[in-house]
Amino acid sequence: MNDRGAWATTATFPPHPRNVARSRLLTRTALAAWGAQQLSDSAEMVVSELVTNAVRYGCGPVSLALVLTAEALQISVSDGGPALPAPRDARADEPGGRGLQIVETLCDGWQVTSRLTGKTVTCWLDGDRAAEPRPGPAGRHRRP
Repeated sequence: MNDRGAWATTATFPPHPRNVARSRLLTRTALAAWGAQQLSDSAEMVVSELVTNAVRYGCGPVSLALVLTAEALQISVSDGGPALPAPRDARADEPGGRGLQIVETLCDGWQVTSRLTGKTVTCWLDGDRAAEPRPGPAGRHRRP
């Protein structure tokens, strides 16, 4: 990682499915600019899952914040919906329902913060890791 302190970027966009791809591009571009390309694959996957959930199940604009420190990449996605996400066991024949399982597998932890006008899902990727899943996601999510 770099010794330049923390880097951050934010974006807010309408809840349209095309913005999932745009959020991945923003993530890859920011990490490349910050010299943290080793996080790109995992970060893009996590961003894609969280933004997709916000677009599908939230309401109002979606916000993405990326903060890179020497220790970790913090990814936060906010929307105006009141429903809190929860991991679930998707059947093998279901095309979706695995987003938070992916987040749990790739991240070092995650949490949901309820706000007056919605929620924010935040997770952390270890700053020195490549795109390799961590074993055993059980018990890693936290809620304040």
